[in-house]
Amino acid sequence: MPTPRLSSLVSLVFTMSALLVTSGCTAKGEPRREAAASEPAQPEKSEAPVPGGLGWVMSSGSVQLEVLPQFEVLDRRSNTLDVHLLLRLRGMGEVVGERPPLDLAVVLDRSGSMAGEKLLAVKQATLDLLKELKPHDRLTLIAYDSEVEVLTEGLVADEAGLQTARKAVLAITDRGGTALGPALFRGFEAFDPQTRKEDELRHLLLLSDGQANEGEKDPLVLGQRARENFGRGVSVSTLGVGLDYNEELMTRLADQGGGRYHFIQGTDAISRVLSDEFAGLVATVASGIEVTMQMAPGVQVRQVYGYSWQETPQGASILVGSLAAQQVREIVVKLQVNFGTGATGQLALGTVDLRAKDQTQRGRAVEGKLALSAPTSADAEELRRSERTEVTVRVAEVESAAQMQAAALAVDGGDYDKAREVLKDSVHALEQQQKATPSPKLAKQLEELKAAESGLDAARQSAEQAKIYGKQSKAKAYKLAK
Repeated sequence: MPTPRLSSLVSLVFTMSALLVTSGCTAKGEPRREAAASEPAQPEKSEAPVPGGLGWVMSSGSVQLEVLPQFEVLDRRSNTLDVHLLLRLRGMGEVVGERPPLDLAVVLDRSGSMAGEKLLAVKQATLDLLKELKPHDRLTLIAYDSEVEVLTEGLVADEAGLQTARKAVLAITDRGGTALGPALFRGFEAFDPQTRKEDELRHLLLLSDGQANEGEKDPLVLGQRARENFGRGVSVSTLGVGLDYNEELMTRLADQGGGRYHFIQGTDAISRVLSDEFAGLVATVASGIEVTMQMAPGVQVRQVYGYSWQETPQGASILVGSLAAQQVREIVVKLQVNFGTGATGQLALGTVDLRAKDQTQRGRAVEGKLALSAPTSADAEELRRSERTEVTVRVAEVESAAQMQAAALAVDGGDYDKAREVLKDSVHALEQQQKATPSPKLAKQLEELKAAESGLDAARQSAEQAKIYGKQSKAKAYKLAK
């Protein structure tokens, strides 16, 4: 008798909320009643059961979530098993009509190391960014060196406001040290919770070319502050310019803040990167996305690749951030399953909870819950046939990205032999996987790993080459994990 595919059991398509242009109905097809202004906004929940009774699905919406297992049948031949799940989120629909209002804070480094071409490029890119703002947007501009200067705060981006902002940008000059922490904190203060609108996107852009050396400098403390503000509806993206900034800090801020990290090696790329960041921001269909996993007894979350996560007593909380229209995010989660004595049949893994703000519905809070369970077997052939190779390929990608990151860290410490060993092992493992599950993605990743290995000789030649190698490798690993 053929083995039932787990895709019919735990593969979920969960659509959180109907697009304004396609539907005003709930999953049951009934007209949605718009809440009166005096009614408190309540999270919109999925209502219709997925076939099999293991989840819920809406008829249409702005976010789609699939949960896919690497193997659709769990191997109960041992007491402990590692289980990989792929959480695939997709921004649904297209951006139509006027985009949501934007409350934007731009926090710019103007320390002495920014003198000359860097500062000029940053000012030009910021002026270009101002052209994209609309009269319903608000703008905060902060420049920092050893001190923090608020150039504009909550400025309405109408014609007069933009003229004021342009003059402020043009007047920026380089000076002093790098009070990155205090500048970041001041940027967060500009987002007044008393004036927050549900449909408003709140985003902070932080740019730096150096090490934080004034005020709070601890990446853990700064990252935690970014996470706290994510919980208040503020996302953070970071732009590291050149070779001397702290990428651990910049990546942590972006991950904890639910935004993106960018490595900008040359000044000619600053305008392009800022433009790309803004384009993704204004195309947002869902923001503040957070996934919480509540595991069943005997099941633990061991690792979440590429995304900021925190262990909870029952599982894990994963910060996703936002989704633009048609954007896809793939998150690999590794679970450890401890089988109880005599465990057979269907095994409950736990639940996945999803929360977000639907920007196609004026920032309406939406949420849903999905229950996961899987059949178990001791039959080797049945287990082999249950593999979902698309998940296997993604697992190999994120694991090799982690190895690329490890090799870059070894180069930072001057241990080139360790870096080469890590990369050789990763290349070998990926070559074996490519033979088992041929994929263009794995072929591309193999090229990246081999290029990283061959680049070690150049990195040995000078401190500058070592910095270039480290920044480039970490940026590639970061993007691959996303």
